[in-house]
Amino acid sequence: MLFPLGGPVPEEDVVGREEFIVSLENRLAGGQSIMLAGPRRIGKTSLSQEVLRRLKKQGFYVASVDFFRISNKQNMAITIINSCLENRTGIRKTLDAIWDQAKLLAGATKVAVKLKDLEFSFGFPKKEMDEDALLEYALNLPELLAEKDGKRMVMVFDEFQDAGQIAGQDIYKQMRSYFQLQRNVSYLFLGSKEGMMQSLFGGKKHAFYRFATVLPIPQIPEDAWASYIAYKFKEKNIEISSDYVLKEIVRLAGGHPQDTMLICSEAFYTLLEAGEKKLSSELVRIAYERAIITLTPVFDEILDEVGKKPLVREILRRLAVGEVIYKEKNNPNDIKRAIDQLIVSAVIEKESRGKYKFIEPMLQEYILRSY
Repeated sequence: MLFPLGGPVPEEDVVGREEFIVSLENRLAGGQSIMLAGPRRIGKTSLSQEVLRRLKKQGFYVASVDFFRISNKQNMAITIINSCLENRTGIRKTLDAIWDQAKLLAGATKVAVKLKDLEFSFGFPKKEMDEDALLEYALNLPELLAEKDGKRMVMVFDEFQDAGQIAGQDIYKQMRSYFQLQRNVSYLFLGSKEGMMQSLFGGKKHAFYRFATVLPIPQIPEDAWASYIAYKFKEKNIEISSDYVLKEIVRLAGGHPQDTMLICSEAFYTLLEAGEKKLSSELVRIAYERAIITLTPVFDEILDEVGKKPLVREILRRLAVGEVIYKEKNNPNDIKRAIDQLIVSAVIEKESRGKYKFIEPMLQEYILRSY
């Protein structure tokens, strides 16, 4: 795919964040834990995977757990254990091999050899173990494994704010009790619910207060986007009619990583279908319209999630058209609650006192067309 969509992007498609990646790499390698928060589809996972790739190349142990894909406490524990042990075995589901030796995959003898000393040192969890004991083992494993092998471990927890929904709010206290004693493990916490993440790591009453350094995710500079887009189209021998065309793509998407990629992808396929080799403003507008159609189910899902109360949808409409948000017919407290909900849901962000903007400009356009 010329412009990758729908997940973490390859190394060569991480745009305009080299300095930030190097900073994350150095901090995590030096033992600092980091928290990054921001809405979905802005590139957090791509950033983290690139950092892990670089650290692994340097000889670090790395592990990644996505809480969005986890349904219960037992699944959480198994995922953490497998991700850690993969550093030793090279296979994703090491626990399956340990628990079901009668059905070991080809080459699993080598896996058993790689694990024998670990089993002797601190044992392996039994299949019949209850979920609480299994989770305790999982939370302890990163440090045990790192110390045993003389390595530093870097763990990524994606959609970290969901851990409380999976295992109960006490999971944060339990995690902190283990993590604060670990000297060979650094953690990178990612979350799409910025308000919840800021509360978890910034609230004095929360278990992870001051545990990790909170860093803002930098915007991708317009020049970096323009250079990347021009380079990608050049790969396919496609000419850009003017620099304005590149700036127009970035402007229409508001620099939003996934939306920028989507417009570029639609532009590429529009060119293919038309048999053209030159990208013009007219073709970019067609690509933009196609991208809006593609994003319709995504935007409908966002609006269904946040707009269950009529006032929230009305506030979105007012923001989209540039109207005054606070009106006499509405209770100011109700409006404030609606705004707070939209901020927590990462739909809008505060610019200054009384001023807010859409995080995703294409969502604003969709609302303008829908109301």
